[in-house]
Amino acid sequence: MSRILITGAAGNVARQVRPYLARDGRELRLTDRLPFAAAHPDETVHVGELADQALLSELLEGVDAVVHFAGYPREAAWDTLIDANILPVVRLWEAAVAAGVKRIIHASSNHAVGYYPRERRIDSDAPMRPDSRYGVTKVFMEALARMHADKHGLKALGVRIGYCGPAPLEARMLSHWVHPQDLAALIELGLTADYHCEIVYGVSNNSATWYDNRRAEALGYRPRHSADAHAAALASVRSNLPVAERYQGGKFAADGHLGDPDRAAR
Repeated sequence: MSRILITGAAGNVARQVRPYLARDGRELRLTDRLPFAAAHPDETVHVGELADQALLSELLEGVDAVVHFAGYPREAAWDTLIDANILPVVRLWEAAVAAGVKRIIHASSNHAVGYYPRERRIDSDAPMRPDSRYGVTKVFMEALARMHADKHGLKALGVRIGYCGPAPLEARMLSHWVHPQDLAALIELGLTADYHCEIVYGVSNNSATWYDNRRAEALGYRPRHSADAHAAALASVRSNLPVAERYQGGKFAADGHLGDPDRAAR
């Protein structure tokens, strides 16, 4: 893939991953709503909103694939999430089909399935169990990607990202942490592997993982990092919220949960 559009390129996760994706001869066409600077000679910066249809068409011209990071990255009111995580996704996929884009690799989230109890190991085929309004927007994006893959042949790889950073920060992250280099490796597979529409988990090689990531492994994913080295130091770094400790989604599941903490685990 020689020309790739990255949305939300100034965001926290994209900034960590971009150095691993940059290389000579590959144009990374970067866009975000706020001004930012390129970090590699083959990066080009375009500031604007995905709601700007003219800009979106310009950004997608000649693009081989899209890596979609843009969106509101936490729980919020419906008005905020619809404007940031629903409408731009609809516009992006429709514009990508019109522009002849072949693939979209999109940042889904562990919160699309965050209401599974922590003792339950799940794979990519587990029914959706969003733990929040934010998680629901990721379920919507996964469904939209599937529809466009089936209807229009636009290949889609959804990566349910856990916590992306140089190291895990708390006990929960021992299960869903991903090193930026490993996340970049999943994106590279999205750009090159043979698939139609897939969901994989954006996690490193963590012994405490809740996820059966065989779909990613079948595509060639071989994570180089693990949270295991941090297990002893982080074992006691936990939430004091019973619901947060019960479910994979942590505080996202606990926020607004009413009544029986075990209800969703039955």
